[in-house]
Amino acid sequence: MNRRKFLAILAAVMPSTAIAHSPWGQFQVYRQKHLLILTSREDEESYPYSKLLAVALNREQPNASARPARAVNLERVYNLLRTKQFTFTLLPKNHLELLEAMDLANIKSQYRLELSPIYTFGDLVFLVQNDFDTNLVRIVTHAVAESAIWLPDADSPLDVLANKKLHPGAYEALEKFN
Repeated sequence: MNRRKFLAILAAVMPSTAIAHSPWGQFQVYRQKHLLILTSREDEESYPYSKLLAVALNREQPNASARPARAVNLERVYNLLRTKQFTFTLLPKNHLELLEAMDLANIKSQYRLELSPIYTFGDLVFLVQNDFDTNLVRIVTHAVAESAIWLPDADSPLDVLANKKLHPGAYEALEKFN
């Protein structure tokens, strides 16, 4: 058998996954090292504001290493949050209603969208996964409340406390903040 035929047969028999490389492990580590704030490209306000929010969080809690992140569209945001690939998101209030509608329409999935607000900035809402560590939510909320003075359109901590759906960790942090 000549060399070319041997290599052709070997390439045909060898699974392509053995050659492929997936950076999934590195991405998981990256998400663990950084507080990623997910936004959508469809919303022009949330991404620039997430940059400000990341600066605020890094100023108050440098070890948070906050970074903004953008998904292509709201459906992608929904899927990333539903499968718990992202923990924090910053979205307009009207997009929350669309996410809830997507979740109701997706009844076959084992994954449900379970988010609670941490803080509000006018029309934008900073949200976290419900099952995220309460102590860490408390730290993040306190850092945001400390920065609310210079963050544009940031609601006062008392106004945010009025939200009945507030994450328990955020509620505790804002109660102590006042």
